Amino acid sequence: MGVAMITTRTSARARRRNAGFSLLELMVALTAGSIVVSAVYFVGGASARQFQEQQRIANLQTSVRLGMDQLVRDIERAGYLGSGNSRRDQVCTPPTTFVQAIEFENNIDDAKIPGAAANGVSADRLTLVGSYSSPDQFFATGLDAAGDTLTLQTTWQAFRRNFGVPTDTTAGNAFSLMFVPGRLLRIRTNAGNVFYVTITSASPASASIDFAPALNVGGPCVGGLMDGATVSVLTKIQYRAEDLAGFSSGSLTPSAAAATLGATPSFLIRQEMSFATPAVPIVNSERIVLEYLADFNLDFILDQQPVTTLPANLARFNGALANPLLQNVNVTAASTPERVRTVLVSLSARTPEQDPRFPAFARAAGDPLTRFRVNPALQGAARVRTLQTEVFTPNIR
Repeated sequence: MGVAMITTRTSARARRRNAGFSLLELMVALTAGSIVVSAVYFVGGASARQFQEQQRIANLQTSVRLGMDQLVRDIERAGYLGSGNSRRDQVCTPPTTFVQAIEFENNIDDAKIPGAAANGVSADRLTLVGSYSSPDQFFATGLDAAGDTLTLQTTWQAFRRNFGVPTDTTAGNAFSLMFVPGRLLRIRTNAGNVFYVTITSASPASASIDFAPALNVGGPCVGGLMDGATVSVLTKIQYRAEDLAGFSSGSLTPSAAAATLGATPSFLIRQEMSFATPAVPIVNSERIVLEYLADFNLDFILDQQPVTTLPANLARFNGALANPLLQNVNVTAASTPERVRTVLVSLSARTPEQDPRFPAFARAAGDPLTRFRVNPALQGAARVRTLQTEVFTPNIR
């Protein structure tokens, strides 16, 4: 009998083991598993979104830094081998083209940034003139009888460094790429007289440059055939805000996603300009310095002391105050670009889209620009990154 009872209990346990989970146990296990899976999915999704957002911000910061680096390099070179203000040059006859190293227009491109007024931002315009195509100046060896063709000294080390030995005469060579029609030649004679003439053509084979207007050969200003005069080529570079419609090449079109989100971008453009009055953009010379521009603001430190032998009298001029002082010298003779000592640059860019989890609120006066409302109909705001720096202008004074 004892053996029978033990066998019965063993069989009951075996049946319970073979029966598996009960319905209640299965429901509890499924519920617990669903909670764990949901938690893992939620944490993983949030981490992925956070990683992507941080990547966008990192890319944004890099873009602003690269854009600022380009601006700093160009501002520091303004006036190099040229003039801060050609009205201060030693001239014998009044020039037909006036030149200034820095030209500034305040808030002129605000409309190129969508929502500029609502976000309290602005877009200035900066034009720079200097020797941007070469770090060297060249020696002239002669001027033709008509006074409109200048030949360069090919044995001069700067010439050989830029154009090779012997001079490269193939199509698209460095000589032709530097002496581009429409750029200016700054010619300084042995007597110290300065001329600004416009390049019309260049010949690598003869190392000669044709220009207009012609100079008065043999007169008191030119002094003989200008042998030994120094020559530099000047380029006019403009920084401005643009939207997609402003590209002269017409090579960019907004994406469907950008149009849907109301995130049509604005750009900070670097473009070569003509020396005509008014200046005209050189077609297909634009370069994108910064995408999704949010703000481009400039202030200036000017020396108000007109006597160069006395200590400087430095004063800060914001956009409104600097604008009349740095207008083009063809517009006003009161322009004083030669007094610029430093340029205070503030450059901001935004993420392409608004983040619905990043709340938007009104920006009070004086508050830093940290968020940008691209489309008021959508929740959230785009994130903004800003760089500010002071750039010295060693070539202007």
